Amino acid sequence: MGITTAGLSVVAANMTGSSLATHIAIGFSGIAFVSGNVALGSESDRNAINTFDLGTSEKLIVMADWSPLEISGAILREYGIMTAGSAMINREVLTGSLVFDGEQELQIQQTYQIKI
Repeated sequence: MGITTAGLSVVAANMTGSSLATHIAIGFSGIAFVSGNVALGSESDRNAINTFDLGTSEKLIVMADWSPLEISGAILREYGIMTAGSAMINREVLTGSLVFDGEQELQIQQTYQIKI
């Protein structure tokens, strides 16, 4: 996983409550991560984060779900955590790809651990 330059700004902004992660985007590009990424290589869908858990000390967990109908025919090679203003906090590029045939669901969970 790589944290983008914009992602570092979001983390700093969240310390004052002015910006929040709101969506997880998925895409089909296998282009390598660089810290200056501002978008996925090829975004195909975006869903709202339905779990935002700060319950564990020093950890933040975000999660989003896709139904079989939403991702039928999709090829997943990348995903990213996005803010309401579409700043990308992080981008993950998979080593392979997942192909969805309409029978599978997708759940993406990202855990951030903050050490001070």
